Order: sequence, then C-alpha cells, then structure tokens
Amino acid sequence: MPLHTYLAMTAAEYEKNPEFSASIGWMACHFSPYGTGLSNCPTDLPKGSMLIVNDRTPVCGHDPNLIAQQLKQLVLELECSRVLLDFQRPQEDLTIKIAEAILSAVPCPVGVSECYGAAWDGPIFLPPIPLLQSPASYLSAWHKREIWLEINQQRAHYLLSESGCQQLSFSFPAEAKSHFDRDLCCWYRMWESEDGVHFAIERNLPELKQAAEAFAVDCLIGLYQELGSIDQ
Repeated sequence: MPLHTYLAMTAAEYEKNPEFSASIGWMACHFSPYGTGLSNCPTDLPKGSMLIVNDRTPVCGHDPNLIAQQLKQLVLELECSRVLLDFQRPQEDLTIKIAEAILSAVPCPVGVSECYGAAWDGPIFLPPIPLLQSPASYLSAWHKREIWLEINQQRAHYLLSESGCQQLSFSFPAEAKSHFDRDLCCWYRMWESEDGVHFAIERNLPELKQAAEAFAVDCLIGLYQELGSIDQ
C-alpha cells in the first residue's frame, strides 16, 4: 500500500483550492490569544483530512479539557483521519497536559512532535531527513515507533576551493552528468569551474517515499505551497 501523503494548507490556500483532491492537513489550529481553547478551527474539510495543532501562540492559562473536547468534536464532525500536535516550543507543563488530554479524548491516531513525543508510545512526528543523511540512519533510531515524517524539497550547491567550502544558490550546468546515490535517495552532479569544484545534490522524493516504506513510517506531511504537485 503506497505511503500516504498529507499536504498542509492554510485557510487561505484551502479557500482558493476547495476541490483539491489530495489529502489535506489543516494548518493550523492555534491556542486562542483571547480565550482558553483553540482558534482558527476549520468549519469544513474533505473526509479523511488531518487536523494540525501548533503552538505558534504560546500557552497561557489554556484549558486542556476544553481543547481536547474541541478537537474531538472536530474529528467526529469532519471525519478527520489524524490529528498532529506540532508543538515546537520548549517543553512546558501546560502543553504536556494539553497533549495528554487530547490523546485521551480524540478517537483517531494522534501524532506528537519529536520534542514532546518521546514521552508517549504513539506516533511521533519527525522533522525532514537531513539532506546528507540516509533515511536508514535517520529513521532506525525510531524503529519501534510509528513515524509521521515531514518532507520538503531538499537541495544544495557547494563550491570547493582553496579557501574552503562555500554554499551557493542551487544550480548546475545542463551538461553536468547526473549520478544517483541510493542510500541518500539523492541525485548529485559534479563539475569544475574557474572558481573550483562544484557539487550539487538534490533529494528524489519518489525514492525517499519508497525508502520510508521500509521503516515504520506511516504517513508523510509536507507543505502544499512547496509540494502541491507531488504524486499521492
């Protein structure tokens, strides 16, 4: 079964693309700046969408039970398939309590970001695999967990010269021969110029998806604005 991909869309992006056929991740519900619950909650989504909750607005006196019930109602009414708790701020006791309440209340799989997810046994949301690291080495540390993996377009261009290594804007001449590194799931090209030796590397997303299927990766999550044309 192909690995499922969710494309995270803002409310404005969803409004402009109401008939978008790919699986959507709603980006995002926030801790309300004016109350104790959540704000920016969707009123409609395609069946099977993912609800994303982030901590862009810091927690401050928010009610864990209220937030958990809000999410539970949204999941049931909109028939969402997953909830992602994309908490990136340093661990706070109240955020932990909110995550615990959500995990207890919501009737669908809930993934938690790496900085909070280590305390639970459920799905863990991991940042993108570094470009120069293999999926095998990155994911093996989490082989006992269900993984939700963020993906993005990854590429880099390095210039090696007598003065050292410099990173440049990504580009390569049309005549540069392409090579493929299966372990990294990357295309790379090398060529010489008057300035030194160039090395360009670019991750191949279809190959990355295949590699992720060999581990406990359950779904992929990327930005619609960046990956809107990715095959589902």
